Amino acid sequence: MGRTASFGAGSSDVYLLKTDSSGDTLWTRTYGGSNSDWGNTVEQTSDGGYIITGHTLSFGAGSSDVYLLKTDSSGDTLWTRTYGGNDYDWGYSLQQTSDGGYIIAAVTLSFGAGYFDVYLLKTDSLGDTLWTHTYGGSDDDRGYSVRQTSDGGYIIAGGTDSFGAGDSSVYLVKTDSSGDTLWTRTYGGSDSDMGYSVRQTSDGGYVIAGDTESFGAGGGDVYLLKIDSSGNTLWTHTYGGSYEDWGISVQETSDGGYIIAGGTASFGAGGYDVYLLRIAGGESLTLTIEPGDTVVAHNDTLCYHLICQNNTPDYLQLLFKATVRLPGGGTYRVFGPARFGMFGNGVSEGDMCHFIPPQAPLGDYWLFAEVYNLEVSARDSMAFTITGDGQLANAGSPSGHWQTVLARMGDEDLIGGVAQNALPTQFALDGNYPNPFNASTVLEYQLPVACDVRLEVYNLLGENVATLVDGEQEAGYRSITWDASEVSSGIYFYKLTAGDYTETRRTMLVK
Repeated sequence: MGRTASFGAGSSDVYLLKTDSSGDTLWTRTYGGSNSDWGNTVEQTSDGGYIITGHTLSFGAGSSDVYLLKTDSSGDTLWTRTYGGNDYDWGYSLQQTSDGGYIIAAVTLSFGAGYFDVYLLKTDSLGDTLWTHTYGGSDDDRGYSVRQTSDGGYIIAGGTDSFGAGDSSVYLVKTDSSGDTLWTRTYGGSDSDMGYSVRQTSDGGYVIAGDTESFGAGGGDVYLLKIDSSGNTLWTHTYGGSYEDWGISVQETSDGGYIIAGGTASFGAGGYDVYLLRIAGGESLTLTIEPGDTVVAHNDTLCYHLICQNNTPDYLQLLFKATVRLPGGGTYRVFGPARFGMFGNGVSEGDMCHFIPPQAPLGDYWLFAEVYNLEVSARDSMAFTITGDGQLANAGSPSGHWQTVLARMGDEDLIGGVAQNALPTQFALDGNYPNPFNASTVLEYQLPVACDVRLEVYNLLGENVATLVDGEQEAGYRSITWDASEVSSGIYFYKLTAGDYTETRRTMLVK
């Protein structure tokens, strides 16, 4: 189920295909009018037919409306409905409910408190509206997945720019049977994180699949979160490589594990490939921050205690990094990534302290700590505040030099010493964020020593479209923003040359 521009009545139409058990086509159907129509989710109904939701530009009251189609077992239309207002409304997820009706999760620009809001619609068995609700704040909020829960209520997963610690956070809303909010939660780090699929699990909690730019190995990684029945995080994991990877759908398996379907640019044969992951049950790695004083001043130190537990029988080689989110919204890495090892079924802990430079702006911060490799990851966060007399030594330099002291973490010292200046130990070109991006993106790289640096951007024809850095730089963690507003959409490559080190990565500009 999806959309087609090859068949149908309009520029694109909802496309439904039925296959046999071997994947051979039994029949196909298109639905829609003279404009663009999309199908985002299909489910079989209790009468053997199918229910589809998406959005339509051909019918309805606004620029785009939520589109609901009911078919018989052969795919022939029984009825259609549209929902929404004068602006844009899109349907993303639906389920037949225990009363024979339907619940739909959508995004609306027509209603609500902010720009986009989560839009929840309950209908009867004929698609007639029983009630609607919106959820969100003053910025963008999106609902991508909904399921009825064992108590007769609903659980919605998506993303929010109105709440949370990062640019965008995973958004979870629990409602009663009438759609009234019981609780909401946000999850994620300092960058962009999104939830695309939620399911209630056999223990009464929830599992969420999505993507994260805050954690993991690449520009974006599959993000799996296990939540208890009250929305408290039990564990999180990331999966993927050095490029973009994301999870679209998750299901609990009979052995207590999980199956995730999504996409990957890190693995496979092409630019993007379907990504299927089978995950064993249980939490293999945990990281806990025990905060010390969370109100600090310039020239003071922010200290906290870290506890890492390896719940597997295997020896793990891990990386550790710590990042702060600044009051103005940017991020700055204050330590790592640095390597350490942990024996199987072991617990390792240590104290971390960061010297607060006089350049650091006053205000509220978030600190994010993460231990990870390509197979497992764990993270925790804490809030802290920098206070002072307001006299900054250099207000134009928001990060400054955060000198770091590490007592011990793991069975091996992270980088072989007690007091460190948080300098990288090797050359590296990190994945850019956001990716894909619109107009601008941040490129990060590491220099263990001072050297001549050249950072260039090329298009698919190998033509240089931008030279971002060309000159000598001191050792440290570096970042630069590429403003791509003057170039067209497409795939680009950015190349770092630092001394004898050269590395190239890929990014996608979408306008």
